[in-house]
Amino acid sequence: MSVTVNDILKLPCMNGAKVIAGKGGLTRVLSSVNVLEFADANDLQQEILSDIDFYGSEIVITAFANIPNNVEHQCSNIRRLAAVGEAGMILYYVGIIMPRVDQALIDLANELDFVLILMPENRRNLRYSEVITEVMEAIIKDQSEEISVMSDVLDYMCRLPEHQRTIDTVLRITRDRIRTSLILADCNGHVLSQSNWPMSLELHLNEFADFDIMKPVPLKDNRTVWRYPLNQGNPESMELYIIKDGNTLTRELVTQIVELIRLAVSLWSNNHADVQISELIRAILRDEPLKMRRLAELFHIDISSIHSMWVLNIEDAGGVHRQRNVSEALNELRNVLSYRCDTAIADIYEGYIVGFMSWSDKNESVSALYHDLIEVLNEKGICAPLFHCNGLIDTSDVRHAFLMIKEHAVEAKRIWPKRQNYSLEELEFVAMCCETVEKGEDVFEYAIKPLKLLEKFGEGAELTNTLCVYLLDAESGVSRCAELLFLHKNTIKYRLGRIGACLGYNVNKEPEKFNLYKAAAIKRLLEKPI
Repeated sequence: MSVTVNDILKLPCMNGAKVIAGKGGLTRVLSSVNVLEFADANDLQQEILSDIDFYGSEIVITAFANIPNNVEHQCSNIRRLAAVGEAGMILYYVGIIMPRVDQALIDLANELDFVLILMPENRRNLRYSEVITEVMEAIIKDQSEEISVMSDVLDYMCRLPEHQRTIDTVLRITRDRIRTSLILADCNGHVLSQSNWPMSLELHLNEFADFDIMKPVPLKDNRTVWRYPLNQGNPESMELYIIKDGNTLTRELVTQIVELIRLAVSLWSNNHADVQISELIRAILRDEPLKMRRLAELFHIDISSIHSMWVLNIEDAGGVHRQRNVSEALNELRNVLSYRCDTAIADIYEGYIVGFMSWSDKNESVSALYHDLIEVLNEKGICAPLFHCNGLIDTSDVRHAFLMIKEHAVEAKRIWPKRQNYSLEELEFVAMCCETVEKGEDVFEYAIKPLKLLEKFGEGAELTNTLCVYLLDAESGVSRCAELLFLHKNTIKYRLGRIGACLGYNVNKEPEKFNLYKAAAIKRLLEKPI
């Protein structure tokens, strides 16, 4: 598998085409071509679109025919395709259907290293079929010259982002490489992952479950099935089913496929054979709906009822100590959730402790549970900030929330150092503050303008500090602010009045208060960590 985006640019069908963005992705290896045309989908089209198996390594052809003037939706499609690992996009009929390529698309593609190829503009005699035929011919020729499934697939997997290195991805790539259906099941006959060739093919594991192992079984309609345990001699081993229609596979190729899946399981799916809850957590966070549904059915879990996620980030421990802390924190989280939720699952993902739940007692204070859990962990000497995300509608929301935690947890602690729990809305506020800082000096200076005004007065430093503590740490509570600053309440009241006099408005008046809050947060972001 060595045909890259650079290689297809040399094909006759690409005469006159030019790369206008994403040149960092020109060395991406391709395995297929796909076509995207109903990019702005209605409900029925959206359902169809969600079932299309965009899994990476493809070059996508489009003219954005039904959103030619909607730049926002065009960018949204590029983000979606890049997120699942697609290599790039070939734009047709620019100047005819799509008036022009907006600079926003070019900037986004450059940011994502998503190759954007522009076919000759204002040309009506271009055909998708020419690119599809020549690109697929080059890919198939490359594949037929060297049948080395294991090295090809492993090499390709190493090029993918970490979150795409999954068993599902390996099965999909192998399926398209050999044009063969693959089913991975546990020892009890439950399907863990399945990839059919072609995708529309209907296959049911119970049709093959009683077949002899490690030998080809010919069926009618020119179909051959192989059933292989991944760990021979282990009665609890997973089993791989290889189903080939048409020409049969050689024994050497079947052996390569089995060895590849065995190695992939050991590399990218620890304890997969045990079908642990962690796999369901992974499926939710990696937005793998088919696998998620299968595992949810296996555990009798109603995924649609779950709208909350808690994430604990264990800190200040390494090695054995951290492993022990993670284990204890996971048990405590499960204890807190078990009595208060209709549905609750929790496990470890990428070093974080992640829990999903649906609340049973709507009258109980959820915020009190945050503090109860943190208090128990602190008593055990475990420092673990809690991030709680509520009102999540689907797996896209979940993925967004988890990425917000990964990207902005450190900045959240800098803005609210006295806190140990943070909401999704607060993380989104942090992201907005970071964006303000990055937009340039004019935007940044305008955002902190209120603090600049205070600094002009003699007592500006202490007024600024009081304001930051009052808004960010004391949650606008005078008594709490006095405690944190070791001052009398009347002193705090005096300073707040003084701040109001300097600024020309009461610090608790909206919307001015929000601007002060944002300015204080940005100030904390820019301060050097202690």
